[in-house]
Amino acid sequence: MEDAYQEVPYSEPEPKKGMSGWLIALIIIGALVVICCLCLLIVVVLAPTLLGPAMGNVFSTIIETVEATTPMP
Repeated sequence: MEDAYQEVPYSEPEPKKGMSGWLIALIIIGALVVICCLCLLIVVVLAPTLLGPAMGNVFSTIIETVEATTPMP
């Protein structure tokens, strides 16, 4: 009855050739840098464009207030 089962030699499975942890971390950090640069670009370019009139009104109000409170010689 022992002849019915044949011994199969055990071989180590091949190690998976995946990405290393350092490479994954580098990709994530690079993506975060790109996202931060895009957000900064949006803030620098779009915010003054959208808020331009409101910011101009604030500065005009400040100048008018300073002129009104400063006595003329």
